[in-house]
Amino acid sequence: MITWLVLTGGLIGIGAALLAAELRPAPPQLEMALDRLHPEPVLPGEAATGAAAPGGFYEALGARLRDLPGVTIPRRELALVGRTPERHLAQKLLSALIGLVAFPYVAFTASLMHVSLSVLVPAFCSLALAAVMWFLPDLLLRGQAAEARVDYLHATAAYLELVALERAADRGPAEALLSAARIGDGPVLRRIAAALDRAGLERRPPWDGLSDLAEELGLMPLQDLADTMRLAGTDGAAVYKTLRARAANLRSELLSDELARANVVSERMVLPGTMLVMIFTLLIGFPAVSRMMQ
Repeated sequence: MITWLVLTGGLIGIGAALLAAELRPAPPQLEMALDRLHPEPVLPGEAATGAAAPGGFYEALGARLRDLPGVTIPRRELALVGRTPERHLAQKLLSALIGLVAFPYVAFTASLMHVSLSVLVPAFCSLALAAVMWFLPDLLLRGQAAEARVDYLHATAAYLELVALERAADRGPAEALLSAARIGDGPVLRRIAAALDRAGLERRPPWDGLSDLAEELGLMPLQDLADTMRLAGTDGAAVYKTLRARAANLRSELLSDELARANVVSERMVLPGTMLVMIFTLLIGFPAVSRMMQ
């Protein structure tokens, strides 16, 4: 019996470790970054996504699930976190499989302890848990994408300021976009620089590459920057004050969102704080009240 318990605990630990490894963000891959410099042709209006690394287990597994009916791919969320659709689908499948085998495993462990369970209970619970685990990676992806979106907006505000300073230094619109993107080494600026380089390799203006990236990520401030620099490049419009004003407005919006989230968190802490004070008051006053009642 002890041997079976040890094996059961070991298998549970291995399963938890595999689940944590599957749900953590994927590390960046050099081959995928190089593939983004030579993307496959896309139709007008279609967002370009990162190419999957050929030969990968997750990519090969997820590629078989792309054509299944009813399978939707959150492309913008995946683009924000830098994950391929194939890997995301593979994570959903593995998560559902873990939920499917969880209750039969519990039933097997209970049978070793001479506890009998009905066959319908593990079967129904396994299907329900598998359905929940299938959508769990989507929920985690939404949270990660929301955090990544905030990081992108902060970096976009800084990029607007850098482009405005480059324009103030009498650089051309295209040169200002390229120089500002190469100043920093953060992941957002590197991605912007890669989009600009890709547009240059395709013999297109850099603001077109910036517009493609904004469409892929769903970031309106980045799209506004691309439209502003397009006007500066084609009509010679003065955009220094416009860029500085847009950066200030974006920072104000981000600050307002941060204050709103802080207020929500503060309101959530009111009830636990009140309960703690009531329990503390009860602990202090109970001996005296009990003594008086006696």
